[in-house]
Amino acid sequence: MSMRVVTSGEVSDALRGGRPVVALESTIFSHLGLPSPFNAEALDRCSAAIRDAGCVPAVTAILDGVVRLGLEDAEHARILGAARKVAER
Repeated sequence: MSMRVVTSGEVSDALRGGRPVVALESTIFSHLGLPSPFNAEALDRCSAAIRDAGCVPAVTAILDGVVRLGLEDAEHARILGAARKVAER
């Protein structure tokens, strides 16, 4: 099975420009990880620290069946709210 992968504009630009990108797995920021409002605060603080270090944060998630590498700010709300795991161990 192949899955569609979409890379955000910011992440694509960084990769093309040879700038460092830091992947952030989305589960810790969902209700499956940290509870609200700590999840939003953690996402903001992690993203800020990554940017302060000269890198581009890339939250990874599967949204609507599409693998996403980097989310737009408006999409962060989707992972901060109710989420379900794609696979269980």
